[in-house]
Amino acid sequence: MESEGRPTIGVRARYAQRVTPADVGERVSVRHRADATAEDPRPSDVVGRLLGHDGEVLLIIDRAERLHVIPAAAVLSSKVVPPHPRLEPEPMVGTPDAPLVRQAARVLLLDTDDRVLLIAHVPREGERIWTAPGGGLDPGEDHRDAAARELSEELGLDVAPGPWVWSRRATFPFRGVWLDQEERWFLTRTDGAWDPATAPLDDHGIDEARWFGLDELRRGEVEVAPQALADHLEALLRDGPPTTPVDVGR
Repeated sequence: MESEGRPTIGVRARYAQRVTPADVGERVSVRHRADATAEDPRPSDVVGRLLGHDGEVLLIIDRAERLHVIPAAAVLSSKVVPPHPRLEPEPMVGTPDAPLVRQAARVLLLDTDDRVLLIAHVPREGERIWTAPGGGLDPGEDHRDAAARELSEELGLDVAPGPWVWSRRATFPFRGVWLDQEERWFLTRTDGAWDPATAPLDDHGIDEARWFGLDELRRGEVEVAPQALADHLEALLRDGPPTTPVDVGR
């Protein structure tokens, strides 16, 4: 009977409704395409607290405190869900007063001409910052493994990261979510045959990768992170890898 079928239809209809920016702070369940560029993308489910939603991406933190950045265009279905009856809730973080603290790894990738590979990040509309490839650690992952994974995902390179040469800690907003990020930078070399135009750049908010020479960095035509990147790169090229990692600041 039609009336007997309403509960099932109603559940499906409610689940099909998309989470909106008004739901920031709520616990949500989101099914999305795991790889929107693949020929046959597989659906993936994320449950956690919605930290940010700017219409282009959803930022969700799960119980393992992993930050998921999901393009809104990849969302198949979503809904607000109640707290888990037996487990602790996901943390309330991502604000200026309580930023999400996370560990990250970056790769200071140099070519045979001592140029450094930087990626353009768009943390919010109207802002473009160039920094090294890298990102947050996955649960159970160490910094070196994360650096290798990011090289593969963002640049398509299968290269073993070299020594840990720099450290950096910075607090900054990303798509409306505040991060307190501790980074380890690993020095790595590649030959001049690799073209950054071939990089998959498999991360939302990245739109370009290219080589920068030290002279170009000195001209200050683009915003870079860390701010003293040119000074620290010059010292590294002059003196070689340090015996202990250097704090390169913001």
